[in-house]
Amino acid sequence: MVKSRIGALFFFLFSAFYFYKSFDIHLLNSTLSDVMTARTFPYYLGILGMLISALILIFSFIKIDKEDLFDMEKLRTYDYKKGVYLVFAMLFYGYTIRSLGFVISTIIFLMIGFRVLEEKSWKVILFTSFGISIAFWLLLTQLLGIYIENGVIFEYFLGAQS
Repeated sequence: MVKSRIGALFFFLFSAFYFYKSFDIHLLNSTLSDVMTARTFPYYLGILGMLISALILIFSFIKIDKEDLFDMEKLRTYDYKKGVYLVFAMLFYGYTIRSLGFVISTIIFLMIGFRVLEEKSWKVILFTSFGISIAFWLLLTQLLGIYIENGVIFEYFLGAQS
């Protein structure tokens, strides 16, 4: 139980810091009266993270069962290598989204994620990666009106940059 308390406390502190930093996001003057701004999602995500971690911390003091939720034998059976690969895939995604653009970076990230999670069918990988990326891009840009940069590579090939 000590590990779950430490994890919950760490997650609470991380969420509190994330919530605090959400107020540092600069808003354009034209968006100050909007319902959804660049601060909205980080603000509520920070609150939700603090709430969930506080509940985990509170419930860790209540003895429901004698067995520990974090059994060391169970922890040894997990495949941590996949988690590390997914973290590197997320870092790659974060570094390439500006240069390759949202759609291409998301497609590559999802394809890597499917391969790490051992999906064998390339049809499933390709159709799902392309479908989710394009559907999410359409949702954000066309339905919600959020501007997403095309990426430096598109600007280069379309002649917007010299």
